[in-house]
Amino acid sequence: MKHKNKSNVLFFILFLSVIVILAVVLVPRFLAQSKVVQSIQNDAKSQKIIELQQRMAQIVNKESDEYKAVRQEFCNISARPEAERAKAVANIREFLHGIYPTVSKEFEPEFICSRFNGKPDESGTDYNNPAVEYYEAENHSFEVDPKTNYIIGVGDAERTKRTDPLPNYDYSGIYSKPEELREVAERFLIEHKDILGIDITKMTYKFEGTKPGNFFMFWEDKTVSVTKEHEVCGDVDKQREGAYQNAQGVWCIKMKSTNYQRVDITITNGGQIIIYRNNINDLDKL
Repeated sequence: MKHKNKSNVLFFILFLSVIVILAVVLVPRFLAQSKVVQSIQNDAKSQKIIELQQRMAQIVNKESDEYKAVRQEFCNISARPEAERAKAVANIREFLHGIYPTVSKEFEPEFICSRFNGKPDESGTDYNNPAVEYYEAENHSFEVDPKTNYIIGVGDAERTKRTDPLPNYDYSGIYSKPEELREVAERFLIEHKDILGIDITKMTYKFEGTKPGNFFMFWEDKTVSVTKEHEVCGDVDKQREGAYQNAQGVWCIKMKSTNYQRVDITITNGGQIIIYRNNINDLDKL
């Protein structure tokens, strides 16, 4: 190899070595700085949210414009970025087109607010991870799981006055038998399972009853459950095994109960689903 070529190779190797060293030294430092900046931003956001909550608590009239303005600011600053909520909006639109099949217009869901859970270490509320998001569209309310963007609840939008409009319900009466409406509901739930995150083919169906124009039914998944122990006091036989008296001298006993994943539906006699409830996110709270 000629001397010139050897020099070029050595230069290239040296250049690569410098790049590797810089990467090893600078990249971790850059990532650490990014985490610090993100932490500062999150802390500032959390502090602002706490301030807004304190202001809301101090306003006596919860119907006042002042309270509504502060609450709106709280909802906006604590929300996921709009780009992250795009899938949730798309899922709500799909649901609406499913229950209003003849409507050709594009539905415009409005983000309302989020609900937050406490941090696992009980140090406060985790405002960077919403537990549930609330939306409204066409006088319907929607609950969305932010982690998956699945719709977990549908009902009437909040009405501040009795004169506020209700959703456009279909009570055309084309169905009269529970089994007919079960077939309609199951077809909807299967066709839209990707926005609901459920598979009712693996769930057990039960019809609950009817009121004028509305039919009530649910599906339960026995493979998804939470078992909890709770205390029952008062009407307890003191001779019963495990019975004991509490500090007030009342006889109590500890019992276990199991809650299963359940999907509740209310469907009209026109075949329109007007209430949908999936308890999966609140299973351990029931």
